[in-house]
Amino acid sequence: MLKYLFLITFSTITIFSQLKEGDHLLGPSLGFWAKPNAPTLGLNYEYQISQLGEAGTISIGGVFRYTSYNYYYPHDDYYDYNYTTLGFQSNLNFNRIGDGKFVPFVGLVLGYNYINSTYHNKSGTFYDASYSSGAWLWAQLGMRYFFSQKVAGAVRLGLGNFNFNVIEIGVDFKL
Repeated sequence: MLKYLFLITFSTITIFSQLKEGDHLLGPSLGFWAKPNAPTLGLNYEYQISQLGEAGTISIGGVFRYTSYNYYYPHDDYYDYNYTTLGFQSNLNFNRIGDGKFVPFVGLVLGYNYINSTYHNKSGTFYDASYSSGAWLWAQLGMRYFFSQKVAGAVRLGLGNFNFNVIEIGVDFKL
């Protein structure tokens, strides 16, 4: 009897947080972008498409990011910037670390970054300013820590073009 109790306990501890083929992850994130000191709101989705033995999974999915901030000049003129990004992501998740609660990952995100900016001057007039939108490429490195079978805390470090280097914290829910 004790032998079976040990096996059940050991199996539950080691596999409850492992990602496997067919799993879905969905969750919000809050990013901190060093340049404008503005928070980035995000949403992440991943689908585990392929099992790599017991070592990990490969996933595909999508990302959404939104950042808004104002850049002020000494004479009260300012720019209002809004960044909206939609992208496709693919990650390699490493499952067999320690007791399985810690799941590090590396990946790439390819998307489109739409930037809307408006210049406001002290006389109250404003006009749309020209700022370059375009393709966005981001490499990411991160980790998840599973608090339960269905909920993980996540940290992502991203480096990409548009001077967009960000650290994000979030929650991922296994569906």
